[in-house]
Amino acid sequence: MSAVPVIDPELVDQAIAWSVRLRLHAADPVQRQACQAWRSADARHEAAWQRIESMQQALANLPPTLAGQVLAARAGEASARKGRRNALKLLLAGAAVGATAYAGRDSAWMQQALADYSTGVGQRRQVRLDDGTELLLNTGTSVNVRYEAGRRLVEVRRGEVMITTGRDEASPQHRPFVAGTSDGTMLAMGTRFLVRKEDERTRLTVLEHAVELESAGGASAPVLAQAGDSYYMTRAAIWRADVAEFDPGAWTEGLIAAREMRMDRFLAELSRYRPGLLRCDPAVADLPVSGIFQLADTDRTLEVLLATQPVAALYRTRWWVTIIPRRPQ
Repeated sequence: MSAVPVIDPELVDQAIAWSVRLRLHAADPVQRQACQAWRSADARHEAAWQRIESMQQALANLPPTLAGQVLAARAGEASARKGRRNALKLLLAGAAVGATAYAGRDSAWMQQALADYSTGVGQRRQVRLDDGTELLLNTGTSVNVRYEAGRRLVEVRRGEVMITTGRDEASPQHRPFVAGTSDGTMLAMGTRFLVRKEDERTRLTVLEHAVELESAGGASAPVLAQAGDSYYMTRAAIWRADVAEFDPGAWTEGLIAAREMRMDRFLAELSRYRPGLLRCDPAVADLPVSGIFQLADTDRTLEVLLATQPVAALYRTRWWVTIIPRRPQ
């Protein structure tokens, strides 16, 4: 896996929109020329275009008609989606929900309330720290920052963050930068990397340079991860992660890029960006899902699944959905 460049999500939306237009109007030279003019107008446009193209090449087994449907997931509606997300947060905050269905949510809310920086469901947030370090927080993330005389520490309590370490130029000495979770620590070596705290483990993906992992229990030797590497870590072990089924850096651009991903794992990933409950019937759990999906509109993503997979959606409420087998017509 190669390093994943950071690209403006708005430009990714535009690149997706151009890709959809060309698929719909493949024989139209005017559309092709207009797309080429957009790509040539700015190097960032070309980078966004190449990013989408590389994702599509990685999903080479995806039928073209399905790819077109997936890419068409509401590109260019960022402002409307933002308003809808804010409304949903207010709705959930005021709703009376069953204690059983939402068991355990209080601890997550408490972590969010007490964290130095946090995001809610479906949110992303960019933070610049005093030493020049940049944090991009993914959905449902809580982090604490503690800078001391001897080191800089970002503690990821829950969720996922992309860290681009700063030069610490204002400090009299260059302090090492450490990211930590309950599973262990990650010593950055002038780098950009992703840290994801899951229930029982931490996942590290290195995008640039290198990071040294050390488990909290000390049962295994430290591991040096290079750019392109991805590892899991618990308090007792460190091992290389298999990331073939999806692009771990795609969320930084507001996307899920899945390749033969199990339906239950895909829905579990999508549920992180969607308020309420999203479940998978065991009968369809092993169906493969491939495509590039926009995270900002999970309703649209579910519509694409229903149109392209042999599944149906059982709605108890709008925000309590189970994906089940589709009944024969």
